[in-house]
Amino acid sequence: MTKRFIKPGDDVDGPLYSIQTDGEMVCASHTKSDYINHWIRTQGEKVNCTYCNKLRNCIELSDLLDLIVVGIDCLFEDPANSRYLNKDSEYGFDGNVFDFYELWHEDRLGLEINNDKLFEDAFKYFNCDQLFVDKDEFGSELEYFEDVWAHFTSIVKYKARYVFHREEEFQNHQFTDPVTILFSIEKSIKNFNLFKTIPANSILYRCRQHEKNAVKNGADMASPPSDCQKVNGRMSPAGISMFYCSQKKALTIQEVVRKSRKDKPYYSTAIFRNNKSLNLVDLSIIPEIPSIYDSDKNHTIAKLLFLKGFSNDISKSINDSDEIIEYIPTQIVTEYIKYNKELKADGIIYNSSKNDKMKNIVLFFDHEQSTENLTFSERSLRTNKWK
Repeated sequence: MTKRFIKPGDDVDGPLYSIQTDGEMVCASHTKSDYINHWIRTQGEKVNCTYCNKLRNCIELSDLLDLIVVGIDCLFEDPANSRYLNKDSEYGFDGNVFDFYELWHEDRLGLEINNDKLFEDAFKYFNCDQLFVDKDEFGSELEYFEDVWAHFTSIVKYKARYVFHREEEFQNHQFTDPVTILFSIEKSIKNFNLFKTIPANSILYRCRQHEKNAVKNGADMASPPSDCQKVNGRMSPAGISMFYCSQKKALTIQEVVRKSRKDKPYYSTAIFRNNKSLNLVDLSIIPEIPSIYDSDKNHTIAKLLFLKGFSNDISKSINDSDEIIEYIPTQIVTEYIKYNKELKADGIIYNSSKNDKMKNIVLFFDHEQSTENLTFSERSLRTNKWK
């Protein structure tokens, strides 16, 4: 038995619809929802499906309706709770209001039920006269995060690099100041446990492109001295030295060596090993987007969609001519993470812009820190001339 729907205009504690079914059983062959189908296969019992008469793992139709209600709650709401009254509209409310018939027959849940009898049975058992509106009709949580990130990047790239936190100057139309996105990123890192520990003595490959005879030892391959850090990095501006590396040698070469640098026809690779374990923020392990039918996780959909987009944004390929401007937002985020006492991070793992299946690492080690905290393998040093 499924109990859920509130009649239009009822209080929260008002009477609920009680959906009675006749014991029909449903297998995982009749919807396009991967989550629902997985649920049926793992939670069902082997019986004959009412709708295809095949012996398969099935759940009761009432349990399927319970899952569908979760999806409805995730995407839609009662206009009585969120819209102004409008006597001139079809249903008496502002906004795009629709009834359950439209919701179901227009397949606004994306179920793509492929059995007519199941489709009609579910509609019949819901027997719902409630009105609905999209929760995000006038702006979703995802759109909010994207807007705040866009506002942040615009401010730090084109208006203010060092005082962007002054909310009275740089609030957007939603009265949100740019620094808000940094707090949101920090919170998401903690909530989704985006951390990875690299054990002590792990292999870290590093590459450097240079002139002839410029690299002779570990100090030459470590993070550059601050007064020699003349160029912008994806995560660090000129003058601030960090240790860029990877656990894949081929990737370090791919990331560093550019044949357009005619004045530096050589490149060197080497192995470093960390003297102690490293706590890294890992932006490559953002969880998969949950289903709207997953009652435990569907409230995280917007935040995860934003994090996926954010991760892609900081890893995107950028032309050399645009680096100075385009790297500014990621440099600020990196610095915020670096000095965040709550995160206690030694560095960041992020997806490569050269190979989206591989990962880069930046450690918050300048020249002195990289020589103290990392052990250079002299035997690993190799110098080549690119062809």
